[in-house]
Amino acid sequence: MGEKVEEYTYIEILIEDKSGSILVEKIMDKYVCDKQNVTYRIHSFKGIGKIPSKAKGISEIKTKRLLTDLPMYLRGMDLSLRSMPGKKAIFVLLDSDNENCADLKNNLVQMYQQLEIAIQVFFCIAIEEMEAWMLGDREALLNAYPMAKRQLLLKYVQDSIVGTWEILADIVYKGGSQALKKNASSYYEIGMFKCECARKIGMFMDIGRNMSPSFHYFLRKLDDFCGSRI
Repeated sequence: MGEKVEEYTYIEILIEDKSGSILVEKIMDKYVCDKQNVTYRIHSFKGIGKIPSKAKGISEIKTKRLLTDLPMYLRGMDLSLRSMPGKKAIFVLLDSDNENCADLKNNLVQMYQQLEIAIQVFFCIAIEEMEAWMLGDREALLNAYPMAKRQLLLKYVQDSIVGTWEILADIVYKGGSQALKKNASSYYEIGMFKCECARKIGMFMDIGRNMSPSFHYFLRKLDDFCGSRI
């Protein structure tokens, strides 16, 4: 009985927006398909926010911004998962945007250490945005969008700081990102476009062939926690 308890693996995943949660759900479904007793749950937020200056003195008022609420969520999940058997961990996924990745990671680790919680937390940062993971699987993108601009896709330098979601829109949206911004009455509609891309491209993604270094960092951390893939 004790041996079976140790084999159970549970992952909580925190992501800054809805399109990211859609994409990561597709990725995780593919990742766990050959694993036994691995389950996960995804929580999506409504933006990135900022890390509170004092993690221990945080408010309990939820803002639905990932970094702003992160200490509260980590502390709460640490308490709720303590009694759960087996292995448990939290994965925090976010975009680097225009921030220095190393500085952002250091700030996150420092905040985690200040909380003095027991739960294991992995911070995985998409460079520059999670749309880079969609662009990292060209075959999946072209299967999802057969009319995509192939030459523009081939010119994209993986995980470069170039306005990644706009590049994706330039490749798959008729008229490109400028047309999308013109046609969208609000950022909500741009968000819906991102969700559509995540759903359609994620469906075809092969997690073993992605060219994004930040995507492979996420997979390596999953392997570190769950055990290497078959």
